[in-house]
Amino acid sequence: MVARKDVWAAADGIRARARDADGAKPRVSVRTVRKALGKGSFGDIARELAEWKARVGYRPLIEQAELPEALQGQLAAFGTALLEHVRVEQTRHRIAEAEGEAAREAGQGEVLEEALAQVDLLDARVAMLEAELARLRAAPPAPVFPAPDPEPEPVKVPAPMHLNPVYGKVRDRHTAEAADPVWAEVRVAVTRVLEQRGPMWVHAIHLSLPDRLKERAERAGLPLTPAWLRLHLIRLADAGDGFAEVEGRFAVAPPVEAAPDPGRVAIGTDAPPLSAEWFWKLFVAEVHDLLLERGPLTAERILEDLPDGWVAATERYKAIKPGRLRQKLRERIRNKRPLQELPGKVFAATGRWPGSRKFGPDEAA
Repeated sequence: MVARKDVWAAADGIRARARDADGAKPRVSVRTVRKALGKGSFGDIARELAEWKARVGYRPLIEQAELPEALQGQLAAFGTALLEHVRVEQTRHRIAEAEGEAAREAGQGEVLEEALAQVDLLDARVAMLEAELARLRAAPPAPVFPAPDPEPEPVKVPAPMHLNPVYGKVRDRHTAEAADPVWAEVRVAVTRVLEQRGPMWVHAIHLSLPDRLKERAERAGLPLTPAWLRLHLIRLADAGDGFAEVEGRFAVAPPVEAAPDPGRVAIGTDAPPLSAEWFWKLFVAEVHDLLLERGPLTAERILEDLPDGWVAATERYKAIKPGRLRQKLRERIRNKRPLQELPGKVFAATGRWPGSRKFGPDEAA
């Protein structure tokens, strides 16, 4: 066993030593003190050395820096305060963890209680189901009726071809193409019968037609019945196409002639008929020839100098007057005809009158 004073004296001696060749200052520790004493147990030396360090405030790192004593004291105090602060924070953290653990345990307790309540509820439901099952087992079995056989699916029968719209369109087109020559032959046969016998009822006409013609119409898909024959003859009679219906009977009638064109008239008794458009073209061309021959003239003088018959012929369309003549000449001037209007309502020809696309060369002025 070593004495306290020996340990403290050895520690003071080691602390007072100078730096070695490497520039390191000896450090006071249990090992260095044991080496300096040459005896003693490490436990005894450590106990006495701890008291020495606390008494002198030994800080080996600070002493290694060889700072002034005042600064060493401040650093030591700062280190002590920092260590104390760290210890306080660690303690606070441990307390917070303990409180959190307590809260978690409390929450787990609530969850456990809720789970136990659910277990109790399920136990009650299981008991009810077991009682219902026991009651059903004790009751007589209910009669079992055989399930009805499923109804067989209806067999889908394809629609007949004549009800198919696509087939119907093709068939109608084919029938119409085949019926045209049949109706043409029927028309010839009906015309021949009516020319020989005169007006006839449709049934009599039908009986007079040859059987081969009826068979041909049957093969074409259009049976030649009296009703069809009557409808066809009525359409031809309404159109005036070779037949006429007189009190229900049919007869051959000449084609209706086209009515004469009311717009075509004649300039004179020996002149060919002219339309109004054609007449006024020739009239203005005659006026142009007069201006080309006589020079500039007024509308009044033009009407006086025109050849005989022209002014009188306009009464069949609309009688020409000086104002109407000026209107027609101005219209031709706008259409780029070889005419011009001079001051004083005087008109003159500026060149030869061009030939028309509609009339021949002899009809151009």
